Amino acid sequence: MSYTGTITNLPFMSQEKFWILFSKKLSGEASAEDLEELQLLVQQHPEWQYSIQNLEDLWKHNPPVTDQMQEEDAYLLHLHRMNELNIPFGDNPANDRLIDMETPSRRKWYWAAAAVLAISAGLLLFNRISRGSGTDKDAVAGNINEVSTRPGSKSMVKLPDGSTVWLNAGSKISYTKDFGKDIREVYLTGEGFFDVTKNKEKPFIIHTSSINIKVLGTSFNVRAYPEDKQTETSLIHGSIEVTIKNRPNDKIILSPSEKLIVENNQALQTENVKPSTVKAVPATAAVAPMVSINKLKYNVADSTVAETQWINNKLVFRDESFADLAVRMERWYDVNIEINDPVLRQARLNGIFEKETIQQALEALRLSLPLSFKYDQNGNNIIIHR
Repeated sequence: MSYTGTITNLPFMSQEKFWILFSKKLSGEASAEDLEELQLLVQQHPEWQYSIQNLEDLWKHNPPVTDQMQEEDAYLLHLHRMNELNIPFGDNPANDRLIDMETPSRRKWYWAAAAVLAISAGLLLFNRISRGSGTDKDAVAGNINEVSTRPGSKSMVKLPDGSTVWLNAGSKISYTKDFGKDIREVYLTGEGFFDVTKNKEKPFIIHTSSINIKVLGTSFNVRAYPEDKQTETSLIHGSIEVTIKNRPNDKIILSPSEKLIVENNQALQTENVKPSTVKAVPATAAVAPMVSINKLKYNVADSTVAETQWINNKLVFRDESFADLAVRMERWYDVNIEINDPVLRQARLNGIFEKETIQQALEALRLSLPLSFKYDQNGNNIIIHR
């Protein structure tokens, strides 16, 4: 498991308080007041979201040991490592044991604290190394908040202005510490669903590798993975203004239930873009990527759209090529997929994955296609062939 992010941008006393409260939450020992205080700390530092997710995953997959001596040894070892990194945490390990180990609940708290300390120390060391090797002035100065999700996971981020961002697998959002002071500005790599708090005085701007999006207050989805063929923006409510990076003078306004698609890494003549699909595009533009605007298709049964169903842990695909779906499945399941047959790569597929394992998903695809295929799996690497 890999970790990014940091829990090191507070005074040491605040760090210590966070570790204690979060350890109590993991062990089930936190009171309502503890949970409220922990939530307040996290709201003040949304960049912790990914780190917290990793800690919770570790706790779920590595239950506490039962031997008391192992618990004490592990905890004291982590305290020693924290001292080596010059990170104060409570009393010195040589002093009192800090926690009464007589009851099972206390022992569970003890082990939770050890787990939190271990990951926190690793996060701090990673942050110090990354800061030392960075070239961006803001990043080196610690002025950037960054939240990222690894493949196979999703997370929710609460921004300082109250806006909420859901990040899909393999995605990252970053913003400066002075976010909201004069302008609300974030940078997105990957896919995110934004529910933006209204503030007409301070527009909310999202930067991706190919487009910029300006909003005042609305709900919309952005998919902007650099390796994908397309960048997509799907508007649910409100209004957004989109600027394409290599066509900065053009403003495209989306209305509710519209979806903007921009072809990545293409330089096509403007006359190849249908005039009816793009708003406010001057005829003098020399070159432009292929752009289209389509209506979102709502599911009659529940009024949902495929573009946002990943928030509900559903991977929805509609008339999608096997090759494109494989890329999404790689992020969804944290695997590597290779399709070595060109006919299979172009096969069109429809369906929904929700609770299926990668093996169950592949078996469902195999049964749904008229072309039979087989697959070989070695760890996280999957090769699909006929």
